[in-house]
Amino acid sequence: MNNFSTLIVFLSLGIALASCGGDRTGQNNETTTPVWLEEAQLRTLQELVTTTGTAKAANTVELKSEVNGLYVMQQNPKTGKPYRLGDVVEAGAVIVRLENREYENNVQLESKKLQVQVTEKEWEGQKSILEKGGVTEKEVNNAESAFINAKIALENAYITLAKMNVTAPFTGVLVNMPYYTPNVEVASGQVLAGIMDYSKMYVETQFPENVMPKVAVGQSVYITNYNIKSDTLKGRIAQLSPAINEDTRTFSGFIEIENPRLKLRPGMFAKADIVAVQKDSVLSIPKEIVTTRRGSKVVFTVDKATAEERVIVTGISDEKYIEVESGLEKGEKIVVRGYEWLRNRSRVKEMK
Repeated sequence: MNNFSTLIVFLSLGIALASCGGDRTGQNNETTTPVWLEEAQLRTLQELVTTTGTAKAANTVELKSEVNGLYVMQQNPKTGKPYRLGDVVEAGAVIVRLENREYENNVQLESKKLQVQVTEKEWEGQKSILEKGGVTEKEVNNAESAFINAKIALENAYITLAKMNVTAPFTGVLVNMPYYTPNVEVASGQVLAGIMDYSKMYVETQFPENVMPKVAVGQSVYITNYNIKSDTLKGRIAQLSPAINEDTRTFSGFIEIENPRLKLRPGMFAKADIVAVQKDSVLSIPKEIVTTRRGSKVVFTVDKATAEERVIVTGISDEKYIEVESGLEKGEKIVVRGYEWLRNRSRVKEMK
């Protein structure tokens, strides 16, 4: 064998030995995956059905003038200034008064008051005479009838005069007040004020057909708006239609909203989260760690630095957590970070 052939043989043997040594080294060093752990815990879970709609005041009214008269804005007793948009008005408060002397004179209020007094005295006198036999019972009845008619006429006079006042029928907020120059003549039928009571509101919304078995009248609702993210209002489902719209495959419903601090305003866009199901003290885990492998839902637990693939059965879920009906026990450590690179029986290192 020449020198060149001898060199080739030695090189081949060296490569073979190096290869064998590399395999033995690989067999002794198994990769360790860093993971972060969390204990499976009991939580209260709510499965939500979400819908949206426009918030509307539960009570609204547009007040119009019932008679002609001179426009006189009244003062708000809370501010000492004339009423203005945004003021809260109490039920029965006079917002605007229309002055019309001719109208008042035609009512003849003082005359009707006097007529009540006169007819009452005549009736009382007739009753006294009847006891002495001086009049008939029919005459007493006629006197009583005159007195009753006088009282009705007086009551109607007050009702007629009240038409000169634009009065709030309920406590609410002034949301519309067309401008009129003070003491200008206003015709009958003109809009003078708009009032809304939005301490209670409602949303008319549409639900997709597939949630019909999940929603019911009386269920609790959480109401939010992007302008008041820090505040969640409470509501309830008040009405649900039993019929499906053939074109949209939806059904309608009404949600009542409690709005005591008036933070939600009429016309605002509202997001409604309906509590379809609530379960208390159920085993739950972060739902993003649940993966699907071979048609089963799995998570990874850790025991003695070894990952174990665990098949679980899940139930309801909310935005963050999902219920575990079987496959895990309370307090077991589950991998919440680093699970993407794990296999069953992988060696792991717990990170703090």
